[in-house]
Amino acid sequence: MMDRKTLLVILVSLVSMFTGTALYQLSDSDSASPDIQSFQPGLANTETSPPLEAVPLIDLQGVTQTLGNWTQPVLVVNFWAPWCVPCRREVPDLIELQREYGDRIQILGLAFDSVDNVESFIDEYQMNYPSFIANQYIPMYSAVFNNQSGALPFTAIIGPNRKIGFTHTGIVSLQTLREQISMLL
Repeated sequence: MMDRKTLLVILVSLVSMFTGTALYQLSDSDSASPDIQSFQPGLANTETSPPLEAVPLIDLQGVTQTLGNWTQPVLVVNFWAPWCVPCRREVPDLIELQREYGDRIQILGLAFDSVDNVESFIDEYQMNYPSFIANQYIPMYSAVFNNQSGALPFTAIIGPNRKIGFTHTGIVSLQTLREQISMLL
């Protein structure tokens, strides 16, 4: 015969398990593809968003730069996070792309996590392009780069005219990136 305390623990455990399973299934049904992971971008206000050249970027040392600091003809801006499984699959292609095009393009990562986690990821993957901490600017970045879905990864390609020429939600193939960049160079 079980005592009341043991019975109560079992009951709470079962309720927690069923609630967790239901919440997981509910959140999992919202994802359109295994190549996309959601985050909550907050409310974006396009009317108060800065022009692309003035978009602030906070590097891992806390120094503010702007998108206008880069003079390469093509900029590839990639929203990512260390905890995002599709992002982890996409980063090696971005590393290859930066290596392949050299100074004709610049990939810029907008990372959604802590500085420590981002630095660990950069070291682990030996990323050859800079990443910036996006956390405080998520709503603005979502508006400026038109990432209304709140999904990761998300990629925007900016051409020599400093206008966004291509956006993609989810993992974008290396071939697609090459094609889009070739059209802009």
